[in-house]
Amino acid sequence: MVKPKTKDKIKGSILVICAHSDDQIIGAGGAVAKYAKEGFDVHTIIMSFGESVKPHVRREIVAKTRVKEAQRANKIIGGKGVTFLGLKEIRFEKDFEKRDIEKNLKKIIRKIKPAKIFTHSSDDVHPDHRATFKIVLNLYKEMNLRADVYTFDVWNLFNIKKRDNPKLVVDTTSTFKTKMKALKSFKSQIDLATFYNYFVLNNFLFFTIHIKDLLNGIKHNTKYAEVFYKVR
Repeated sequence: MVKPKTKDKIKGSILVICAHSDDQIIGAGGAVAKYAKEGFDVHTIIMSFGESVKPHVRREIVAKTRVKEAQRANKIIGGKGVTFLGLKEIRFEKDFEKRDIEKNLKKIIRKIKPAKIFTHSSDDVHPDHRATFKIVLNLYKEMNLRADVYTFDVWNLFNIKKRDNPKLVVDTTSTFKTKMKALKSFKSQIDLATFYNYFVLNNFLFFTIHIKDLLNGIKHNTKYAEVFYKVR
């Protein structure tokens, strides 16, 4: 098990690279809030605005809403900034190459100089999450980065697959409430027009996240915890 290092043992920033604007909180909200609390600079890069989930709303309106929500959540966890790349959903890799976003992303990463990078797992069921993992790993090789790369699950909240990768377990007992508060910033992710979406899906999401972090905590002798897998 890899233990989180204290500030005097590690220099640099923490970088989260995720597909959509609530993934960073669902997958690593407690950990990054804790790192920020300890004095690290936490930065987030989000691949897509996620406009396609609301086809009845103009894309620019959805994009502006997502940016505001992500900035609000980022402020709650103590992050230093959020950058959106604007990739088209389900077409991440093609759009990434076509629009030459790679050059800009490399520039951002060089400026941040991350000591740790958190991103999606390679076996997440969402294609955008898997594409994000692939993009991050390719950049890692091309840029010859020295950062540790850890993965988290979003859709695989109760993934029972056995993984042989070293684990990073972060005790998030002190920041679990902060994580849940930040998650509430993403109101546009739930369609308020229907009782089912707002009350059932919203409550189910919060319930599953709570249970996941609680079970991780029990397994590692604390109240709440987030578990990540080291891939580089």
